[in-house]
Amino acid sequence: MALKDYYELLEIPPGSAEPVIKKAFRKLAMRFHPDKNAGNPYAIHHFREIQEAYQVLSNPVTRHEYHLQRWHHPEMGNTSPYPYALTPAQLEQEARKLTQYVQDLDVFRMNHGALQNKMEQLLQDSHLAILLEKQEESINERLVAAVLQSCIPLPFPYLKDIPGKLVQIAGINNQLITTIHQMVTKKRKQYLWEKYRALLMISSFIKFCPKPNSTTSMAFKNTNCVIKA
Repeated sequence: MALKDYYELLEIPPGSAEPVIKKAFRKLAMRFHPDKNAGNPYAIHHFREIQEAYQVLSNPVTRHEYHLQRWHHPEMGNTSPYPYALTPAQLEQEARKLTQYVQDLDVFRMNHGALQNKMEQLLQDSHLAILLEKQEESINERLVAAVLQSCIPLPFPYLKDIPGKLVQIAGINNQLITTIHQMVTKKRKQYLWEKYRALLMISSFIKFCPKPNSTTSMAFKNTNCVIKA
């Protein structure tokens, strides 16, 4: 499958700095905006394409992923798998953005699967490699804390590999590792309690519900007879 050249769509050189990307997008958005090109399907389609290009290239995480994809497409002309270097500081910033994103969500209507995907995207193997290689302990600690904060509304089954990856980032920080384990333990207990609460309520009702005596049974039978009659 062909890979879109987002730099070509924005008419800028590969690896351009963020201000260049923003300036190019604004210029093209004004040129191809649907309000200025009513009835022109090409302009409307191209406007959507440059919007997509800007969304990918303006985000450090998605931009890094895109450059990795370009590396696997030789026709793009790349000579290095990392023409855009993602830093631990940028990953921490994305973790903070994720925390803010979660805080703005409606807890009762949030899409847990979508939140899980965002976390897995942030903690993918290539990003872990950057964090583990640089070993910037203060940044790693803040990143883990931000992700743990984002995990608060996430049910236990959606955690999956997230805790294990956080432990890797924590390294030898035993206090942080303990915090991660406490979070997992708390969520597991909460999940099991909610899972079996209904069964416990039913069993308790059956246990404490008084058994019908013979008089009650006879009255029930007489009632049945009256209804049948």
